[in-house]
Amino acid sequence: MKIKAAIFLLIIFLSFSLVSYCTDAEKLLIIGGEANYPPFEFVDDDGEYRGFNVDLMKALSLEMGVEIKLVPMDWVDAHISLQNGSIDAIQGMNYNEARRTLYDFSDEYLINSLACFVREDESQIFGIDNLKGHRVAVQRSDFAAYALADIGEIEVVFFSDLNEAFKTLLNREVDAVLGNKLTGQYILRNNKDIKSIKIVGNEINFTFYGMAFKKGNDELVGEFNRALKSLKKQGTYNKIYEKWFGEDLNPIWKYTRYIVGTISVIAFIVFLIVVLFIKINNALKKEVEQRTLELTVANSQLKRNQQIIKESNKYKEQILNGIGNGLITFDNRGVITTINKSCENLLNIEEKDFIGKHIDKTDLNKYFDIDKIKDCLKSERHFNYQEKRLLLNNKEITISYILRPLFNLNNENIGAVMTFNDITELNVLRKRLAENDKMNSLGIVVSGISHEIRNPLTTIKTYIDLLPLKYDNREFREKITTQVPIEISRLNDLLSDLINFSKPKKLKKEKFDLVQLVNHVIDIFAVEMRKKQISFNYLDEAEKFLYADKQQIMQIIINILLNSIDAIEENGSISIGIDDSQGDIIVSILDDGPGIREEDLNNLFDPFFTTKHYGTGLGLAISYQYAKDNNASISITSKHGEWTKVKLIFSLQDNI
Repeated sequence: MKIKAAIFLLIIFLSFSLVSYCTDAEKLLIIGGEANYPPFEFVDDDGEYRGFNVDLMKALSLEMGVEIKLVPMDWVDAHISLQNGSIDAIQGMNYNEARRTLYDFSDEYLINSLACFVREDESQIFGIDNLKGHRVAVQRSDFAAYALADIGEIEVVFFSDLNEAFKTLLNREVDAVLGNKLTGQYILRNNKDIKSIKIVGNEINFTFYGMAFKKGNDELVGEFNRALKSLKKQGTYNKIYEKWFGEDLNPIWKYTRYIVGTISVIAFIVFLIVVLFIKINNALKKEVEQRTLELTVANSQLKRNQQIIKESNKYKEQILNGIGNGLITFDNRGVITTINKSCENLLNIEEKDFIGKHIDKTDLNKYFDIDKIKDCLKSERHFNYQEKRLLLNNKEITISYILRPLFNLNNENIGAVMTFNDITELNVLRKRLAENDKMNSLGIVVSGISHEIRNPLTTIKTYIDLLPLKYDNREFREKITTQVPIEISRLNDLLSDLINFSKPKKLKKEKFDLVQLVNHVIDIFAVEMRKKQISFNYLDEAEKFLYADKQQIMQIIINILLNSIDAIEENGSISIGIDDSQGDIIVSILDDGPGIREEDLNNLFDPFFTTKHYGTGLGLAISYQYAKDNNASISITSKHGEWTKVKLIFSLQDNI
């Protein structure tokens, strides 16, 4: 192997000699180097300039096709010559941040380090950390002296080269030598007079090593970098390196063979751990990448959502300020969180005096019932169409407001919202409409009652007129004692219904189970339905609660069910259903009686209108009024000759 390397280097040398005879037109580069720094560069006993750097420069000369003149010189002189331009480059230099400010460097082609050399019989020094209190030899102008100065308490002895330092070490004049590892290994390998020296401990001060150029000579640096890269690719660099440095010395291995087996086992275990770690690390890496991707997507989506929310909030704010109704929101502690523009205008207040304040610390009680707001926040109670009269700007107004609790997605109470508007003009309009309605109803009542009263009175008057003439007639006396009380009772029923229709009753609203109430009404008519052999279908057993006047609702259902029973002569059927799936509670009563003519459907709720042969015609009119008083509605549909269906509709929002 060494013979091949020598032949290869001889070829390089001969080629380099040929280059020196090229024409003067070719470029000549002058490169300096240290005169005594083996194995990097040195002048041998025959006066020939040799070393690793010298062979590398010759190979670079051939690769670049330029003539290179190598000049050995003192290290300080080499620095001065490069700075003043006397030479083009220094063939090898350790570089650090301080030197980078002075020179441009090629790509590194070596990594130098400092090693601690001791005699083989040394038993107290195991590394650089044990050098305190000892005499240590270093090469003059080497960085080793600075490294020892950082440690402190070490007597430093300077030598011109490591060769002399090693001789001093063997003579026991110093305890250790700190110097360049590659240089030391070269000397120990090639100098037979120097033996029994080993390297201990770890290396320090790892530094890059390469060519140094004058600052700003970028073009020349680039040429050498390309040539150096080519030499490495061809394998030329490796051959030069092996010639001068060979393999690293490791004398410590001689003293550690007895633990090879142990180390092998440990290494195998470590290998398994490393393999497992790598697998786990790769799995974690994939998971992290996946999570990172998910987070990136989520972050992107979050930004889009934030923008949407921002735009939505702006949109909602415009809507809230654009509606005609006033609006106030509270959190679950009673702190006011929102007031819209209509609220400010209706109450003549400013938002800044209310937002962020507790209702007890504001004058909101001037406008609304504070106790109801607190009740809504605490018990989640709904308040519908509450009215309050206010005196604003010396003018009395009436405000109608609705109060509702607010819930989050987890159905947790987070506050309340109140909407309101000024109904002063609406109340005036209602009164006018009520007066008109009353006058219209009065005309209908007067027209109907005159007819209904005249019939029984005519019967009574006829009997009275005939009384003197037929008093002795037994049959006449039996008729008068039977018919007159019937007609008087008929008048009494008429007057009772008329009173119920015309005289308003004060509502007594309460919470009750509608299903239980319907069952009670069914029990009332059970005997009558059995007599007429009417089948009945009613299966609802679930509780459904209303907040209304219980007696009035019962009267409505009695009147409707009574009409169905009266409409069926015999062998009919009645079905009752209660449905709350559509947001309202709907009571449906369906019978298969003769039905109602289409032309009569629009008159069913008029006072005194009836299709029966008997009755006052006030039952449905009273039922309609009761339903209206309890915020409910009645609708009747029918197919003449087949069926009739009545729906009683209660709004759940009005009955919470």
